[in-house]
Amino acid sequence: MRHRFFVAAEQMVGQEVRFAAAQSHQIRNVLRLRAGDQVRVFDGHRPIDHVVELESADHGRVVGERQQAAEPKTRLVVYPALLQRDKFEPVLQKLTEIGAAAIAPVITARALVREAPDERRLARWRAIMREATEQSGRGVVPELLPVVGFANAIDGATGRVIMAYEGERRRGLHSALVSGSNEVALFVGPEGGYAPDEAEAAVRAGAVLITLGPRILRTETASPLLAALVLHELGDLSSSTE
Repeated sequence: MRHRFFVAAEQMVGQEVRFAAAQSHQIRNVLRLRAGDQVRVFDGHRPIDHVVELESADHGRVVGERQQAAEPKTRLVVYPALLQRDKFEPVLQKLTEIGAAAIAPVITARALVREAPDERRLARWRAIMREATEQSGRGVVPELLPVVGFANAIDGATGRVIMAYEGERRRGLHSALVSGSNEVALFVGPEGGYAPDEAEAAVRAGAVLITLGPRILRTETASPLLAALVLHELGDLSSSTE
């Protein structure tokens, strides 16, 4: 029973579950499931998966429940620089799988992409994050925050604000996480890195600049790597409920 689906509240009436058209298509034509097969559904609010026995590709009935893996105790908000489509979409996917609570795309000075996405692109991003939530076993779809410029993003970030900056040579992640809030905001720049004035603005806003080591990482690698390292450092990467 590997297949999971996110369902809105109106798709569940009592013990009956109605699948959306795209979900029905996937059940029937992609997964080739039949009446009597079981899938899991979740609503993004309760920490349980409902086990649903299919009556058709369009609907099924709840026959049991399964506890979900615990969400991170740390509220991790990631501010990745806006990238080209083929690079940015995997960032959204991996950050969702790792455990980000929210993702806020940022327009930066050296980014190749300098325009906010239209509603069609935002809908695609939400679908990618929803599918990554289904695949990874998470029970909460991360929030996709509005795309903003760097100045607004850094001024609005809360908790422990950390920026990966190639100009920083000494301070590592561990020292930035010694103490503080259970909310962490992570900033990762574009292909050309942050401009010096962006780094200065970050410091003025209270951010801690860190190095990710001597190797040069692609930005699409750096965002999920840093997110995973933060949760690991805080003992929050495991699904343990203790």
